[in-house]
Amino acid sequence: MSTSIDTLSVQKLKVSHAAHALNSIDRQKIGIQAIEGNTPILHVADRYSVSRKFVYQQKEKALEGIAHAFKKSAERDEEVLFHIPVTKKWLEQTLLGLIFICRASYQGVVEFFRDLFDYEISKGTVHNIVYKHLGMAKKINHKQDLSEVKEGLHDEIYQAGEPVLVGCCARSTYCYLLKCEDTCDANAWGVHLLDLKEKQSLAPDFTVIDGGQAARKGQKDAWPEIPAHGDTFHALKPFLELVCYLENRAIDALKIIEDLNHKIRHRRGRWKDDDNRLALYQKLLKAEEVGKTAVSLVDDLTILYRWLKSDILSLVGPSYADRQELLKFLVEQLRQREALCPHKIEPVRKYLENHNDNLLEFVPLMDMCFYEVAQEFEVPLSAVLAVYQLKGLPLSSQRRWEKYTELQAQLGQKLYWIESIVDEVLGGTVRANSLVENINSRLRTYFTLRRELGNEYLEFLQFFLNHRRFMRSKYVERVGKSPTELLTGKKHKHWLEMLGFEPFKQAA
Repeated sequence: MSTSIDTLSVQKLKVSHAAHALNSIDRQKIGIQAIEGNTPILHVADRYSVSRKFVYQQKEKALEGIAHAFKKSAERDEEVLFHIPVTKKWLEQTLLGLIFICRASYQGVVEFFRDLFDYEISKGTVHNIVYKHLGMAKKINHKQDLSEVKEGLHDEIYQAGEPVLVGCCARSTYCYLLKCEDTCDANAWGVHLLDLKEKQSLAPDFTVIDGGQAARKGQKDAWPEIPAHGDTFHALKPFLELVCYLENRAIDALKIIEDLNHKIRHRRGRWKDDDNRLALYQKLLKAEEVGKTAVSLVDDLTILYRWLKSDILSLVGPSYADRQELLKFLVEQLRQREALCPHKIEPVRKYLENHNDNLLEFVPLMDMCFYEVAQEFEVPLSAVLAVYQLKGLPLSSQRRWEKYTELQAQLGQKLYWIESIVDEVLGGTVRANSLVENINSRLRTYFTLRRELGNEYLEFLQFFLNHRRFMRSKYVERVGKSPTELLTGKKHKHWLEMLGFEPFKQAA
């Protein structure tokens, strides 16, 4: 009897010793396994050589820890982080932030104040507060010196049928023109451009404009000495859409051929009389002819599009004279195929034909830079152009590295500096006005809140867009800077401070 008692005592001591030997990590694992319920309690106890009671204890501790963690989280949610001194001045800057940062409507501002601040405000008051600070915003806009703008981008956006003229700097994204007009004609463009030149010294080296003739005519009247380059984006995009349309049409033609072949080969087709089978064969022959023409057309236009994108309008490509000849050849090829799809091919052909004198204007500017590089380093122009052509070859190309070795032997240490300058020229070459299209897309989010636009509201919006700092950007040098800072190279106050407010700062 005493032996059995002694044996039981020894077993209890062993279990107790095993439990004491477990560290905190093992105890957590026991508690988690017990909570999960995938393994029976008895098996968990056997695995760690402890009692079931001990496993239940760890389970309770784990549950208590989870409950405590959630309780602490709920308490932290109720914790006061900081206090804001709410004054009328603070409410005014909150109102402006809602309208311009959050793109809220007047009704949205009224509802926000009512629901979150328990503060009644009318739409008229919202309007008055906005226009109360309009004078300062206009003054800052008109005082800005625009002589640093070297490349201008012009376009128009329509809201409720009314055109809004937009102009911005290609480098800094500074918006120097944002005006609503009754009609988008040459006079409207000319008046505003002349005004900007006389009052704010705006005289870029060149501008990039899409196919709109009004903007070009207005610029020619106001700035006769400043060239207007063509926009490669508006040349390539319709061409790509044309190729996609023809591809879909060719696919549809091939589907018709496949359906007719199925009807002829199917049992029901074989049961038809000779006349019906002959009709199907005639339809098939006609469909095959149409399909062959459609496939041939899409193949030809795909090749022409690749020429336009990768050779004629590419950053690295043939000489200016060769590009002009290629563009004329491409236009002629489109003209020869125009009858096959006139409603789609004709607009693309006309655009390229009408703008063949300005689409390639970026090439002479690059050639001028390369000539200056050759003069500066006292090397042949052909060597600089060879470095330029090298940029068009893929890094994995054996030909690239063979050519690079030859240039290194010819130019020596000068190759590094010439290559870096060529990279700068390529990176700084402006071929499209896609940046102003980007601004238009941002403007649209503000315009959709309003049925009518006024130039006073646009003045305030222009001030905000030019003085708000970018939180993120594809280009690292723009992050944390505003368009005005990028244009002038000088820092300025927060846009609310420029209007006379003191933005809230948490106590240190």
